[in-house]
Amino acid sequence: MAKEYKTIPEKLARFAMEQKMFFIATAVEGDDVNLSPKGVAPLKVIDEKSVVYADYHGSGNKTAEHLMAGGKATLMFTSFGEEPLILRFFCRGRVVARGGGEFERLALEHYPEFDSARFRQLFMFEVYRVQRSCGYGTPLMEYLSDRSVRKYFRELWGE
Repeated sequence: MAKEYKTIPEKLARFAMEQKMFFIATAVEGDDVNLSPKGVAPLKVIDEKSVVYADYHGSGNKTAEHLMAGGKATLMFTSFGEEPLILRFFCRGRVVARGGGEFERLALEHYPEFDSARFRQLFMFEVYRVQRSCGYGTPLMEYLSDRSVRKYFRELWGE
């Protein structure tokens, strides 16, 4: 049975930040729902209603397009380990573009271990509802490692 919260409980915040992969779904009226897997940089829960994610260049930028058009977002995290859990953050989001003071402050504060020059943008999410459910329908899987992104970034930035 699903349980809902108005804010992000601390235990669920830790769970979300520990995930190696999560999903962002966005939508605006008149366009298809966009669903993207995310990884590389972890999502950071700032407080009980705020979340930031550092976005890298990828195949498209539909998430940003939807957020800039006022669309809503759902972030979904799932456990593939022994303890099953599916967690959703229902949010409104905005794009924090590179080159501004807010971008630099957030990147330095929440991603000091990353070279922020590699970020395409940051996404800030204001969570208005949190939902957890059992997760027994997801498979038990083992995490092997992150993919090597060096070759990808070398090709992207000519390094």
